[in-house]
Amino acid sequence: MARAKGIENIERDLTGNLQQDFNTFIRAALSDLSNQGSQKYSPVDTGFFVSSWTAGTQRPRPDEARESVAPWSNIKPRRRGDQQNPQAVIKPRFIDKINYNFKPFSKVFIGNRSQYAARALASPNSEIPIYVQNIIGKRINEIFNEKKPKIGVATFGTGVRGSEENPNVRFKASGIGRFSDPTSVFVDYTDL
Repeated sequence: MARAKGIENIERDLTGNLQQDFNTFIRAALSDLSNQGSQKYSPVDTGFFVSSWTAGTQRPRPDEARESVAPWSNIKPRRRGDQQNPQAVIKPRFIDKINYNFKPFSKVFIGNRSQYAARALASPNSEIPIYVQNIIGKRINEIFNEKKPKIGVATFGTGVRGSEENPNVRFKASGIGRFSDPTSVFVDYTDL
């Protein structure tokens, strides 16, 4: 999806698209790990671990204690492994504070700031290894794709016809295959 006209701008356009996709991928990975989608990958007891995912050009240090950050400092961990703590608070702390302006081909580290990150990753309730092994590749293919989704709407038999007799119709129906019927209208919405 090149934005500028002319072949002389292709390098700048491709680099811009790559940078946009790269930053979109980083945000999507952070959202997935923070359990913002329908699938839950990070284990939840108090919610502090799942709320502590971040990204940056330096490796995130696991140096924040749950006891020193509100509201998690007031939540008693259950350590039962059932993921059913009604007091758990899931509120990502860093996702909206990151400046998503990472350059393509630069090292970007995605990590967790909680002190007990290693134990949480090794927890039997952690789905993060499955995410890294199976899901992250699909996310990459989904985001780094030149063929962006297009939406098309076709209506048949609506009575709207493009013709010289009816000047109020702004377009004339034409098309290929099943969309070539002059009595039907096909509207194509691309680049949404």
